[in-house]
Amino acid sequence: MRVAVKLRFQKDDLPFWLLGALILLSAVGFGVYYYYDRYVHPDETILDRQARQFESMVEKNPQNADLRVATAGYYFDGGLIDQALAQCQEALKINPDHQGALLLLGMILQKKGDKDAALSYYMRIVDLNKDNPMAKIDKQLEAVYYQLGTIYNEQSRYADAVDSLQNALQIDSTDSDAYLELGLAYQRQNDHAAALRAFEQAVRFVPDFAEAYQGMVSSYQATGKTPEMNYARAMVLLTQNQPADAAKQLESVVAQNPEFIPAYLGLGLAYEKLGRREQASIALQRYLKANPNDVAANQALGRLNKGN
Repeated sequence: MRVAVKLRFQKDDLPFWLLGALILLSAVGFGVYYYYDRYVHPDETILDRQARQFESMVEKNPQNADLRVATAGYYFDGGLIDQALAQCQEALKINPDHQGALLLLGMILQKKGDKDAALSYYMRIVDLNKDNPMAKIDKQLEAVYYQLGTIYNEQSRYADAVDSLQNALQIDSTDSDAYLELGLAYQRQNDHAAALRAFEQAVRFVPDFAEAYQGMVSSYQATGKTPEMNYARAMVLLTQNQPADAAKQLESVVAQNPEFIPAYLGLGLAYEKLGRREQASIALQRYLKANPNDVAANQALGRLNKGN
């Protein structure tokens, strides 16, 4: 399973506090940086050098909560958890409602194993957004709901996990990790039909999502659907870079059930990896007849056509 505790911001949706700090950091003169790097501390790691730069900015602007949270985010990414924690705590002294600090502090505590404390910070963010007209498009809030869902799953609070993950998916309907967690929450409540729908959405956006296929294996096995289970097992093999074994199993699946359409996508991808271009194209076209807008299949077929 993918690591649940993660900073989930992409370039286009960086929180303003992090984006601003990164712009500020990038403004440091290259000549000064080169001299420092080459002559002053040649044995110091990049992490140490950049941490020193952040610390210098914080020393000059100690009451800038955004800068402290950006520094905490840098520490967190670098594995300096205690330093990240300290910067978040200082940011909250300046602004007790700083949502970036609350989110990162929740993630830090979650990583430390203090899930109850993490929940309290996440729920504080939810409360702060109750009257937010932009809540339904707030990627930071989506991250909060996702993290809540992962904790609830770990605490066997599966109904709460479903609610939180559905809230996350209302904000970002393409979040494959949220679909995986949602599938696991349903699966643990023995609602395998709902679990499979969630896993199918996860692999729709990430076709090589091994954990989602493994989830399918468990739910298909629990419901006695052997051909479908064999399909999912084959897709796990494909994600593990075993295309020959995957293709063999998928060929068996379509031989037994030619109308099981998902197997054709797997076959196309497996054949592509094996260099069996014509067979890959045929399988992908068969799949695309039923799913003409599927991104992964269209991309794979495009790669094949480009190579001709």
